Amino acid sequence: MGLKHIVFFALLFGGVPVAIGLLKNNNRYKKIAYFLMILFIPFVYSTGINFFTDEFYKGTVRGYEVLATDMIAFSLLGAMIASDGRKNVVFFPRGARFYILYFVLSCISIINADNRIYSGYVVMQMILHYIFFITVYNCIIRNKNFDIILYALGGFIIFTFFHMLVQRLFFGVYQPSGVFIHRNSTAMFSNMIAPIFLSVILNKDLDKRTYYLFAMAFACASCAVILSLSRGAIIFLPLSLGMVIILSLRNGMNPRKKKILLLLIVLAVVATMRAAPMVVDRFVNAPETSAEGRVAFAKAALNMAEDKFFGVGLNNWGLKINPPYRYWENTGIKRPDEDFKSGIVETIYLLVAAECGWITFASLLMWFLYYYWQNIKNIKAYKNAGGFYMAVGVLGALTAVYGQSCFEWILKQQTNSYELMIIFAIVATMTNVRINTARQMKGIAQ
Repeated sequence: MGLKHIVFFALLFGGVPVAIGLLKNNNRYKKIAYFLMILFIPFVYSTGINFFTDEFYKGTVRGYEVLATDMIAFSLLGAMIASDGRKNVVFFPRGARFYILYFVLSCISIINADNRIYSGYVVMQMILHYIFFITVYNCIIRNKNFDIILYALGGFIIFTFFHMLVQRLFFGVYQPSGVFIHRNSTAMFSNMIAPIFLSVILNKDLDKRTYYLFAMAFACASCAVILSLSRGAIIFLPLSLGMVIILSLRNGMNPRKKKILLLLIVLAVVATMRAAPMVVDRFVNAPETSAEGRVAFAKAALNMAEDKFFGVGLNNWGLKINPPYRYWENTGIKRPDEDFKSGIVETIYLLVAAECGWITFASLLMWFLYYYWQNIKNIKAYKNAGGFYMAVGVLGALTAVYGQSCFEWILKQQTNSYELMIIFAIVATMTNVRINTARQMKGIAQ
């Protein structure tokens, strides 16, 4: 047993129970833990403990990994159960049934996996995601606002932008990624944040200090997308921000919105002039092999999905795309030598279909679209209420991430999947309030 294993079990069996005791009856400590749980999400390298890792495996998950975020989630959830009782903790928020269906079908695909240890990596990750999801949901209910989430994500994205700027200016990194594993990961994370903070500064009543902080968070998130030069993210950033602006204007105009929009126009022009050469170069001079590779991997994914009803096995793409398996043949995938290991199909949708079958792909879409549809309903319901800003921001965020996922599989990575779980917890909370309020109004009317 290595040192990291000792540290993990010491924290799990020693630290978590102590933390539960400290948090149990102290709301201030709970808020601090809630803030840190979200703030630590992207710091995979510095806070993660990876068991039985296989760094050379070209799959979406390469080990049994537990993050500081997970340990805090265990502690917070345990503290809420201890202080409020199990009956007052929600274990199945709205939409959870779709995730559970997706999880069960993914697990069934393991019958076709040639390496079930690799499948176990993702099974563990999905369980941790669910624990995180219900923890965030219950924290939102108890705090009755989204402030801690905004401060944590805002503080982090400001730090990330300046980190990327240092990488770009002082270390010559052409496509900086900050603390993230890959630049596309940074871009997707930022793309989910930017529309939310734009909606906040357009639609939420803020004091001057908070306004400038959140305005800076929006600017840094947008600039982080551009600095990453991720083509998928750059395409969907203006689309998501445009949706936020249109919906915000339809909900009424005021002097603050006019000033912000005028400033946005000026900044957009300046940013376009400054960044245009880099962005154009990234699109125009992208190697042809990149597009050819995407098509070839998509063909291989279709071969896998059509070969077996439940796919080739959860997290087994990295095995099945290489010999002795033949899914890569006649797709255009090039193999320079016998030991060459091919990469991953560049879309989460075909990846899920390939590994877990079309039925699991359908369950993924049901899960995604449930929250999208409920959020559209929330926009209408909260039109004249305090939560309007969040519903509009979330619409932009989900549009960006769903769209970008057509070209990238990185939503499978822990950082982005955890952020998506935060957004789903927000939608579930707002949906629950909307439905309960409607029921109460109906009861009063009767």
